[in-house]
Amino acid sequence: MLVLEPVIDAADATGFTLWPVTARAGRSLIRVSAGMSPLDVGTVIAALHPRGSDASAARLHDAVAVLRAIIEADCLIAAGGLLARDTLTGVAIPPSCCCGLESWREWTAVPHGGQPWLGHSPAPWVEHLGNAVRIWPDGGLGEAPPPIERAITAPLDVFAAQLHTTHQDLLGFLDAATQWAHDFAPGMAGDLAAKLDDSFAITER
Repeated sequence: MLVLEPVIDAADATGFTLWPVTARAGRSLIRVSAGMSPLDVGTVIAALHPRGSDASAARLHDAVAVLRAIIEADCLIAAGGLLARDTLTGVAIPPSCCCGLESWREWTAVPHGGQPWLGHSPAPWVEHLGNAVRIWPDGGLGEAPPPIERAITAPLDVFAAQLHTTHQDLLGFLDAATQWAHDFAPGMAGDLAAKLDDSFAITER
């Protein structure tokens, strides 16, 4: 059965030391949901820090300044998106390069014939099959598609149910991140939650 999981690539948190993060090497996708540990929440927040922002090298040694830079960023961009899994076959199709969780709502257009941007190199894409959809791991930019065994096919009603679950996961992540901020920097929790909500369109209907 199809499962859709909102994920963020935590690679940008590598080497971060201002608050506890998980030690990860290379690309590491973390599922965001209510069940996240405080360590994983801290890792995701660290990965969201806008590189090249007004925070100078000196300010990067100040955890409060880093949180303020996140809150004051025009818009947070998080490498990641929705990871598709087939629980029966074990096939997994992660978001690819230049795909971000901030555009996850593009998936809501799929039942109406829309095509979300899922990244490139490889280039996943969605094929419309009447009352079903097929998610391909590559071929979205004109390349020859891979063997069909590497694709995931699901009825539209299952797909819609998974989008609802994705939204619930993101709402849970917002709660988990708010609690993390309350524990780490109580005075900034409300502002951080508002920035996450706005950037990732979480509570929007």
